[in-house]
Amino acid sequence: MEFTYYYIYSNFDFTQTSAGATRMIYYAKALADINHKVFLVSCCSTKIDNECFKEMEPNIFVLEKKKLTKNFFKTIFFLKELSSFSNSHSGKKVYIYYPYPLVSLEILALIFFKYIKRKPVYYELNEIPKYTSSFHAPGSFRALKYSIKRIVFKTVFTVMEPFLIFYDGLICISTAMVNYGKRYNKNILRIPILTDPYKNIKKSSNLYAKENLTNIGFSGSIHPTKENLDSFINIITDLRKKGYKLSFNLCGTIFENYRNDFVEICRLRDEINYYGNLNPKEFSTFLSQQDILVIPRGFSLQNKYGFSTKLSDYLNHKKIILLTDISDNKLYIKDGFNGFIVPPDNELEMSNKLIYIYENLSVLNKHIIPNAIESSKNYFYFKNYKKELQNFVK
Repeated sequence: MEFTYYYIYSNFDFTQTSAGATRMIYYAKALADINHKVFLVSCCSTKIDNECFKEMEPNIFVLEKKKLTKNFFKTIFFLKELSSFSNSHSGKKVYIYYPYPLVSLEILALIFFKYIKRKPVYYELNEIPKYTSSFHAPGSFRALKYSIKRIVFKTVFTVMEPFLIFYDGLICISTAMVNYGKRYNKNILRIPILTDPYKNIKKSSNLYAKENLTNIGFSGSIHPTKENLDSFINIITDLRKKGYKLSFNLCGTIFENYRNDFVEICRLRDEINYYGNLNPKEFSTFLSQQDILVIPRGFSLQNKYGFSTKLSDYLNHKKIILLTDISDNKLYIKDGFNGFIVPPDNELEMSNKLIYIYENLSVLNKHIIPNAIESSKNYFYFKNYKKELQNFVK
């Protein structure tokens, strides 16, 4: 049988601890086997050879020794290096682009690999860049500066969208994304967030929860607009005032323009606790110590087309999950069966559901969590998508 080599390339650093890196590692695990090898390659200005890669999983290699670059001319050098490296492999070569909010690599790689080297090139469509949200304080100079940058950003990526027609196919993260992608490319495969529900979860002895309180956890990007965190924090504060013994615990990266406001919130409200951006072991420890895990996203075009990678992490840690009816969440979470789901941007519904879970937590744990575990195995286990993904990207 002929060997197939997949090269997942991007300006993104795949060695980071992030949701994006985790997602692509699981895509790689779905593709890789004894006859299929996967290389995750970040755009760099250094020579690429076998010594630069680390085998993170069997037949999955991540470019570790590198100097990242966004420079136009160094990007051309990178493409030549990646092509030369791939030529050292005897077998079929397939390229997959993982998007990043820069256009030089996207355009140059498509032209180089698709039309010069005549190789199949696919696009991993996990969000629509022109709908990416941000946050700035009202009336600030940075808000004005951001508004100008946003117009440029939106214009550039609106112009870039028709380029999707030239790819051999699109790998989409959600149903809404599939429908959007069909405007430009009819060869589409929907692959949700992937995980390994059978993986042994490593934990430490560190504490990330408060004693004698019901701990509610959130992980990921601490972004007030995308994650609707200001609204959810207000709900927690209001319930605490009413006598409910709750603690809202967060970990992850703080959106830079929200940092000062968030630090002030944590200082003034003892029910809000931030534990930093944790490494994988501490991250699992954090999730395992919470009683309820939440994804309180409100409606936005970014959230409509995307899909939160937190969901599979949450399911694997065997906790009650509460989220909003955004994107494909309702395809996988059935209210009162394997988790809880409420309408987006509805503080009353969210508050009432939190009260219900709080008052019935021990009973709910007994029947909700086993169903959640089965959902993770059925919907998100990477091996379930191996043949489908291998047959698509070829």
